[in-house]
Amino acid sequence: MNNNHIVLKDSRRLCYSEYGSLNGYPIIYCHGSQSSRFEMHYDESFAVDINIRIITVDRPGHGESDFNPNGSVLSFTNDIDQLTRILGITEFSVVGMSAGAPFAMGIAHMLRKKTKKLGIISGFAPYTKETEKLLSKEVNILLKMAKSFPIFLRFMLRIQTWQLKRNPKNVLKNFLKVMSAPDQEVLKSELVMNVFEKFFTEAFKNGSKGVAHEISKILVQDWKFNLTDINVPTFIWHGSEDNNVPKEWAMYTHETISNSQLKIFPNEGHLIIFKNAQEIFTALKKDMDRI
Repeated sequence: MNNNHIVLKDSRRLCYSEYGSLNGYPIIYCHGSQSSRFEMHYDESFAVDINIRIITVDRPGHGESDFNPNGSVLSFTNDIDQLTRILGITEFSVVGMSAGAPFAMGIAHMLRKKTKKLGIISGFAPYTKETEKLLSKEVNILLKMAKSFPIFLRFMLRIQTWQLKRNPKNVLKNFLKVMSAPDQEVLKSELVMNVFEKFFTEAFKNGSKGVAHEISKILVQDWKFNLTDINVPTFIWHGSEDNNVPKEWAMYTHETISNSQLKIFPNEGHLIIFKNAQEIFTALKKDMDRI
């Protein structure tokens, strides 16, 4: 893994990490909520084996990327456009994990000439009156609070950040309670938990402002584009037992994006990437067209 940063046109710092083969096919990876550029499989050898270059980016206010008070899905697309230009990348695939999905979709829509494929892993869908009915009670309460009472969310996340500096393992344990039974089995791995602790603590390295803004001001708001606007080949993967993001959201996304394929992994939860990383990332290479 290599860690780097660029300075954007508005003087913000944007940090990123690279995994796999630096000469491989580039894939932009959009991490989930309360996460960072360290969100990646504990064993990145699969990326070397299939010759891909995975670029994970701290979104504004996460990890070491500077906060953007005007941040949105589409402003992050502009950040990625600048990053790829600086890195000399003229074409790539993009993939979003969980709450990273809206950002990946925004990139695929706005940078369609550069984006060859879009991947959505356990992905977030637009939060509407129609889709919120499909959520679990716990997740829906959190998102309703984020949208209607953002001050309360900011307060909760500030407390979590304070606790994280004192007992990260306990905070992480509470954070992961909502996950399904299949996910709890995945989380029994010390290697997986080490990855979680690393990307989770890094997300709050400079406070919780970025995380709070993203949840309340971006994810549950209008993304300023429609899923029907996406026309690049799209691959959607989801676990049948996902308690964080229901499989029905994946089905909704599949039905809305015309050029898409959906694969549901039976008896798996939100963390399908840990069992299926090679299959997922192989499909995102330029020369592959099926999942």
